[in-house]
Amino acid sequence: MGAESGYVARGAAWLALSIAVGGLIFMLQACLERPPPVPLPVETRLSSPAALAPFFTALAALEERQTQGPTRVLQLGDSHTANDSLSGRLRDRFHARFGDAGRGWLPAGIPFKYYRPHQASVSETGWRHFKPSDHQPGLAFGLDASDAQSEPPEASMAIESTDSAGFDRVAVEYLTQPQGSAFTVQVDGGAPIRVSTAAAQPAITRSELPLDHPGRRVELHATGRPPIDLLGWAIERHGPGIIYENHGTIGATVDIFTQMTPEAVSYELAERRPALIIIAFGTNEGFDDALDLDRYTQRFRTAIADLQRRAPQAPILMIGTPDGNRVARGCAPARCGSDAGECTWTEPPKLAGVRDVQRRIAGDAGWAYWDWFAAMGGSCSIDRMAGADPALATPDHVHLTKAGYEGIADTLFGDLMNAYSDWKARGPAS
Repeated sequence: MGAESGYVARGAAWLALSIAVGGLIFMLQACLERPPPVPLPVETRLSSPAALAPFFTALAALEERQTQGPTRVLQLGDSHTANDSLSGRLRDRFHARFGDAGRGWLPAGIPFKYYRPHQASVSETGWRHFKPSDHQPGLAFGLDASDAQSEPPEASMAIESTDSAGFDRVAVEYLTQPQGSAFTVQVDGGAPIRVSTAAAQPAITRSELPLDHPGRRVELHATGRPPIDLLGWAIERHGPGIIYENHGTIGATVDIFTQMTPEAVSYELAERRPALIIIAFGTNEGFDDALDLDRYTQRFRTAIADLQRRAPQAPILMIGTPDGNRVARGCAPARCGSDAGECTWTEPPKLAGVRDVQRRIAGDAGWAYWDWFAAMGGSCSIDRMAGADPALATPDHVHLTKAGYEGIADTLFGDLMNAYSDWKARGPAS
């Protein structure tokens, strides 16, 4: 009787242990699957939407067919912007609702490896691309912080619209100089149009080609000496709709604005007259452990305020810095939030401070602010996104995949449209 009771007791204990272990395995599997983060509520994401009233007015004019020309949005930022997945999805969403006025301005040629703009394909041969950090004299840098210089004796580049409607406006921005040479521009195999870059003084200028029918492909050829310098080109349409431009520089901080040519920036903003400027910097600053947050606060505030002075008609929407993690080299990385020391995916110590600085500056200046960090799901969200199936973030725990960027873009667009609907419901006078 005693032995039988012992067997029963041991059996019950093994059963309990099996259930416990099974439950633990189930929980570990669920954790290892790392589902994508759940965005935090909308009220924690978009701050000061009333600051966007001028942009909402422009959107209403498009909806009510009260405007004849395009409404332009400029997104300026770092590699998150240079990668056209986030901006490309926003472009698609705005086009679908408010009309498509074309791709707009792009940097000339292929400014960096793996350059893949949406709505256009680009090719080139015989060009050198400079950025401000190259410290090459005699160049100019606009919002793209890129100067494409031809390499004699012959250089060419082409851009082709992948938009079914094509374009009816082509423009090229370049640097004039004494004894400047010429280049030719050709649309759809038509007669080449010669453009001279010679002028008494160096200056930023642009040439627009008249088109009497929609075009699909633009070819530019430079064969003379000295080299020519191109800052950008545009393929777009004159009619109403949205033009959404992304101007991003890989590795950039907000200090990139101090490295641009002031005359070029002023010229481009005056020509474009954006209805909204979106600012998206902070990741590179946040990964700098030596960053002085007090000095950064002053630099950030000054740079964006100067930009707004150059485009006073455009409200500012600041996109806060997203989540990002890093891990020590040579480690087998452990999940964010675990207790594995330097081998744990961890947010850099200055990243939250950068995020706080941006939010505070936006509030003080009366700019709208959208919390990308909250939209991702807060702390450790980049790790969960990297472990999702399919992955929503890349293994570096800094950038998102195309699907990840598109999901964030959908959330941002939804928040903007909710604010737009609220603005319309209250009436523009409010």
